[in-house]
Amino acid sequence: MKVLKGLLTIIFALSTSEVFANFDKFSKKSYEEYEIEKAVIIYGVNWGRQWGCAGVDNAQLQSLIFAPVDSVSDGLDGKNWVLTNPSKLLAKNNSHSYAIILSPGEYELIGFDIKISNSSKEIGHIKGSKYLFENGLFVGGTFYVNAGEIIYIGDFGLDCAGDQPIPWRYYIEKEDFQSFTDGFRKKYKFIGNKQINYRLFQTDKFGL
Repeated sequence: MKVLKGLLTIIFALSTSEVFANFDKFSKKSYEEYEIEKAVIIYGVNWGRQWGCAGVDNAQLQSLIFAPVDSVSDGLDGKNWVLTNPSKLLAKNNSHSYAIILSPGEYELIGFDIKISNSSKEIGHIKGSKYLFENGLFVGGTFYVNAGEIIYIGDFGLDCAGDQPIPWRYYIEKEDFQSFTDGFRKKYKFIGNKQINYRLFQTDKFGL
Protein backbone atom coordinates (compact mmCIF):
# COMPACT_ATOMS: atom_id res chain seq x y z
CA MET A 1 0.00 0.00 0.00
CA LYS A 2 1.61 3.21 -1.19
CA VAL A 3 -0.85 5.69 0.30
CA LEU A 4 -1.48 6.52 3.94
CA LYS A 5 -5.25 6.58 4.37
CA GLY A 6 -7.69 7.21 7.16
CA LEU A 7 -5.36 8.95 9.58
CA LEU A 8 -7.10 8.95 12.96
CA THR A 9 -4.17 9.95 15.13
CA ILE A 10 -1.23 12.12 14.14
CA ILE A 11 1.86 12.09 16.34
CA PHE A 12 4.37 14.89 15.86
CA ALA A 13 7.80 14.46 17.42
CA LEU A 14 10.48 17.05 17.96
CA SER A 15 13.75 16.07 16.34
CA THR A 16 16.69 15.25 18.59
CA SER A 17 20.40 15.49 17.90
CA GLU A 18 20.77 11.74 18.36
CA VAL A 19 18.43 11.08 15.45
CA PHE A 20 19.32 13.74 12.90
CA ALA A 21 22.36 15.70 11.73
CA ASN A 22 22.78 19.08 10.01
CA PHE A 23 19.47 20.66 10.89
CA ASP A 24 17.91 23.04 13.38
CA LYS A 25 15.41 21.69 15.89
CA PHE A 26 11.88 22.83 15.17
CA SER A 27 10.71 24.96 18.07
CA LYS A 28 9.07 28.33 18.61
CA LYS A 29 12.47 29.93 19.18
CA SER A 30 14.16 28.41 16.12
CA TYR A 31 11.14 29.04 13.89
CA GLU A 32 10.98 32.70 14.82
CA GLU A 33 14.74 33.02 14.29
CA TYR A 34 14.88 31.26 10.89
CA GLU A 35 11.34 31.71 9.51
CA ILE A 36 12.46 33.94 6.65
CA GLU A 37 15.87 32.52 5.73
CA LYS A 38 15.28 28.77 6.20
CA ALA A 39 12.44 26.27 5.69
CA VAL A 40 10.41 23.73 7.67
CA ILE A 41 10.30 20.15 6.39
CA ILE A 42 7.52 17.83 7.58
CA TYR A 43 7.83 14.11 6.94
CA GLY A 44 7.18 10.73 8.51
CA VAL A 45 9.24 7.59 9.04
CA ASN A 46 8.25 4.03 9.92
CA TRP A 47 11.26 2.61 11.77
CA GLY A 48 9.45 -0.59 12.74
CA ARG A 49 10.46 -4.13 11.85
CA GLN A 50 8.68 -5.60 8.82
CA TRP A 51 8.05 -9.35 8.98
CA GLY A 52 8.07 -11.59 5.91
CA CYS A 53 9.59 -8.81 3.86
CA ALA A 54 10.63 -9.57 0.26
CA GLY A 55 11.88 -13.09 0.95
CA VAL A 56 13.57 -12.46 4.31
CA ASP A 57 12.20 -13.18 7.78
CA ASN A 58 12.30 -9.51 8.79
CA ALA A 59 13.71 -6.18 7.66
CA GLN A 60 14.10 -2.82 9.36
CA LEU A 61 15.05 0.58 8.02
CA GLN A 62 18.20 1.82 9.74
CA SER A 63 19.03 5.09 8.04
CA LEU A 64 18.45 7.45 5.12
CA ILE A 65 20.96 10.09 4.01
CA PHE A 66 20.07 13.23 2.07
CA ALA A 67 22.49 15.80 0.67
CA PRO A 68 22.25 19.05 -1.23
CA VAL A 69 22.22 18.34 -4.97
CA ASP A 70 25.72 18.66 -6.46
CA SER A 71 27.27 18.21 -3.02
CA VAL A 72 30.63 16.40 -3.00
CA SER A 73 29.98 15.04 0.47
CA ASP A 74 29.83 11.27 1.04
CA GLY A 75 27.46 11.67 3.97
CA LEU A 76 30.12 11.17 6.61
CA ASP A 77 31.33 14.73 7.19
CA GLY A 78 28.31 16.15 9.01
CA LYS A 79 27.12 18.34 6.12
CA ASN A 80 24.12 16.23 5.21
CA TRP A 81 20.67 15.51 6.60
CA VAL A 82 20.91 12.06 8.17
CA LEU A 83 17.92 10.11 9.49
CA THR A 84 18.86 7.27 11.83
CA ASN A 85 16.62 4.73 13.57
CA PRO A 86 16.40 6.03 17.16
CA SER A 87 15.23 2.79 18.77
CA LYS A 88 15.92 -0.35 16.75
CA LEU A 89 14.49 -2.80 19.29
CA LEU A 90 11.51 -0.75 20.47
CA ALA A 91 10.49 0.91 17.20
CA LYS A 92 6.78 0.47 16.50
CA ASN A 93 5.37 -0.47 13.13
CA ASN A 94 3.72 2.84 12.28
CA SER A 95 4.76 6.15 10.79
CA HIS A 96 5.68 9.00 13.12
CA SER A 97 5.67 12.54 11.78
CA TYR A 98 8.61 14.86 12.33
CA ALA A 99 9.41 18.51 11.61
CA ILE A 100 12.86 20.06 11.22
CA ILE A 101 14.36 23.29 9.88
CA LEU A 102 16.70 23.06 6.89
CA SER A 103 18.46 25.53 4.64
CA PRO A 104 16.58 26.16 1.37
CA GLY A 105 17.63 24.30 -1.75
CA GLU A 106 17.31 20.98 -3.57
CA TYR A 107 18.18 17.76 -1.77
CA GLU A 108 18.72 14.23 -3.03
CA LEU A 109 18.66 10.82 -1.37
CA ILE A 110 22.27 9.63 -1.53
CA GLY A 111 22.21 6.52 0.67
CA PHE A 112 20.27 4.10 2.84
CA ASP A 113 20.80 1.15 5.17
CA ILE A 114 18.32 -1.70 5.74
CA LYS A 115 18.96 -4.44 8.28
CA ILE A 116 17.74 -7.89 7.22
CA SER A 117 17.56 -11.13 9.18
CA ASN A 118 16.48 -14.74 8.71
CA SER A 119 17.47 -15.81 12.22
CA SER A 120 19.28 -14.51 15.29
CA LYS A 121 22.56 -15.59 13.68
CA GLU A 122 21.79 -14.71 10.08
CA ILE A 123 21.86 -10.92 10.01
CA GLY A 124 22.94 -8.66 7.17
CA HIS A 125 22.45 -5.23 5.64
CA ILE A 126 21.28 -3.94 2.29
CA LYS A 127 22.98 -0.64 1.62
CA GLY A 128 22.68 1.79 -1.25
CA SER A 129 24.84 4.80 -1.96
CA LYS A 130 25.43 6.98 -5.00
CA TYR A 131 29.14 6.75 -4.15
CA LEU A 132 29.09 2.97 -4.69
CA PHE A 133 27.90 3.35 -8.28
CA GLU A 134 29.79 4.72 -11.26
CA ASN A 135 28.24 7.10 -13.79
CA GLY A 136 25.56 8.19 -11.35
CA LEU A 137 23.46 5.02 -11.67
CA PHE A 138 22.05 5.44 -8.15
CA VAL A 139 19.17 7.89 -8.47
CA GLY A 140 17.37 7.99 -5.16
CA GLY A 141 15.14 11.00 -5.74
CA THR A 142 14.95 14.67 -4.81
CA PHE A 143 12.91 17.38 -3.17
CA TYR A 144 13.30 21.15 -3.07
CA VAL A 145 12.26 23.84 -0.64
CA ASN A 146 12.40 27.61 -0.78
CA ALA A 147 13.28 29.97 2.04
CA GLY A 148 10.34 30.71 4.30
CA GLU A 149 8.30 27.67 3.21
CA ILE A 150 6.76 24.84 5.20
CA ILE A 151 6.43 21.66 3.11
CA TYR A 152 5.34 18.05 3.54
CA ILE A 153 7.55 15.66 1.54
CA GLY A 154 5.98 12.28 2.38
CA ASP A 155 6.41 9.33 4.72
CA PHE A 156 9.33 6.91 4.43
CA GLY A 157 9.34 3.19 5.17
CA LEU A 158 10.08 -0.13 3.47
CA ASP A 159 8.57 -1.77 0.40
CA CYS A 160 8.51 -5.56 0.73
CA ALA A 161 6.84 -6.50 -2.57
CA GLY A 162 9.95 -7.02 -4.70
CA ASP A 163 13.00 -9.28 -4.73
CA GLN A 164 14.52 -7.48 -1.76
CA PRO A 165 13.48 -4.81 0.75
CA ILE A 166 13.94 -1.25 -0.49
CA PRO A 167 13.16 2.19 0.97
CA TRP A 168 9.82 3.61 -0.14
CA ARG A 169 8.18 7.01 -0.09
CA TYR A 170 4.54 6.68 0.94
CA TYR A 171 2.22 9.66 1.24
CA ILE A 172 -0.93 11.06 2.75
CA GLU A 173 -3.67 11.49 0.17
CA LYS A 174 -4.56 15.08 -0.61
CA GLU A 175 -8.09 14.69 0.71
CA ASP A 176 -6.61 13.77 4.12
CA PHE A 177 -3.97 16.50 4.06
CA GLN A 178 -6.16 19.19 5.57
CA SER A 179 -6.77 17.15 8.73
CA PHE A 180 -3.03 16.46 8.86
CA THR A 181 -2.15 20.16 8.69
CA ASP A 182 -4.87 20.98 11.22
CA GLY A 183 -3.16 18.60 13.65
CA PHE A 184 0.19 20.20 12.96
CA ARG A 185 -1.14 23.72 13.61
CA LYS A 186 -2.80 22.55 16.82
CA LYS A 187 0.51 21.12 18.02
CA TYR A 188 2.63 24.08 16.90
CA LYS A 189 0.36 27.10 17.36
CA PHE A 190 3.22 29.52 16.80
CA ILE A 191 3.15 29.01 12.99
CA GLY A 192 -0.27 30.69 12.87
CA ASN A 193 -1.95 30.52 9.46
CA LYS A 194 1.28 29.97 7.53
CA GLN A 195 0.61 27.86 4.42
CA ILE A 196 1.80 24.26 4.51
CA ASN A 197 2.63 23.00 1.02
CA TYR A 198 2.11 19.44 -0.23
CA ARG A 199 5.29 18.72 -2.22
CA LEU A 200 6.30 15.08 -2.24
CA PHE A 201 9.84 13.74 -2.49
CA GLN A 202 10.13 12.88 -6.21
CA THR A 203 11.49 9.43 -7.08
CA ASP A 204 11.21 6.85 -9.85
CA LYS A 205 12.86 4.11 -7.80
CA PHE A 206 11.56 4.40 -4.25
CA GLY A 207 7.98 5.59 -4.64
CA LEU A 208 5.05 6.20 -7.00
